[in-house]
Amino acid sequence: MSDFDYLLAALIMGGVTFALRAFPFVARGVIAHHHRIQVLGRRLPVAMMVLLTLYAVGVHQWSSPADGRDQLIAVAVVAGLQLWRRQALTSILAGTLVYMALVNGWLGL
Repeated sequence: MSDFDYLLAALIMGGVTFALRAFPFVARGVIAHHHRIQVLGRRLPVAMMVLLTLYAVGVHQWSSPADGRDQLIAVAVVAGLQLWRRQALTSILAGTLVYMALVNGWLGL
């Protein structure tokens, strides 16, 4: 392939990426009141938290229950805050901070 072909491919990919990113903003009036979009808006944050939690807990090799203590405590913090406050960002940030504090020994546990 020539340099022009690579340039053309990059421009096409950039245009498609821009169009896909701009579409929700351009079509907001049409899709904002659609039933399926509203359902996704309610359920997607929790679904993403569940997937990230399952991945984070599953990537470590646990040879004993004590190996997963930090992860399980952080998961409990996230779940508890989410059930109590219903704010995904707060839950995720608090769980991450608790996990990092436990892993680095900042809490002395």
